[in-house]
Amino acid sequence: MTWWRDLYDERVAALLLDAVDDAESEATADFLVERLGLRAGDRVFDQCAGTGRLSAPLAARGFAVVAVEQSDAYVARIHERAPAVEAHAGDAFEFVARPPCAAAFNWWTSFGYLADDAGNLRMLRRAFESLRPDGRFALDFLNLPQILRAFRAHEVAHRAGLTLTRHTGLDLARGLMHKRWQIEPGGIVRDTTVRAYQPHELVRLAEQAGFADVALVGSIRGEPLELDSPRCILLARCP
Repeated sequence: MTWWRDLYDERVAALLLDAVDDAESEATADFLVERLGLRAGDRVFDQCAGTGRLSAPLAARGFAVVAVEQSDAYVARIHERAPAVEAHAGDAFEFVARPPCAAAFNWWTSFGYLADDAGNLRMLRRAFESLRPDGRFALDFLNLPQILRAFRAHEVAHRAGLTLTRHTGLDLARGLMHKRWQIEPGGIVRDTTVRAYQPHELVRLAEQAGFADVALVGSIRGEPLELDSPRCILLARCP
């Protein structure tokens, strides 16, 4: 059993996924439409779709959205939120959208869940294989320089009658971030690990997956990536 299958339940959906408001989802959809060069009716692949916070607004704009998500419960919520979305319960390390899409994206740090580069590269290759020639790809990841600059080992969030406490430890020798999640009420404890990729390492992996014209921006406003940028968003093209 992989750690993310245990972690992503209805409690985490309420605490984190549902905390993304409609305005942010719409602004992110605006960014994706522009930066991925989407045109009316284009087929778009949402890799690791969560509860459909981005699939839904894109489908509402007339795009043909195909989504993959490992949680059956989350897929059911996508179907409720946006019946037009072609949502699949599946493994993003293996799933390839067919027929190929005009664009693909992986959002909200849904990448880097394995400790080794070869494993994570598989997910990028599935995104690459899901694109037609000249298709565009966007990957939203944490900006590690910003995290290290303002590192917080202890974070607390409150939402929907739940309290989430996260303790973060850094394994700098292996490039890993270890988190312990504690959710109350219920005494739920989960341990997770995510690769702490530097921006240039994301570029290298994307190029190994076959992508070209790789670029980085620091947020959905599209400004260049800087030390204090809130996110590291990779943009690339399938040759």
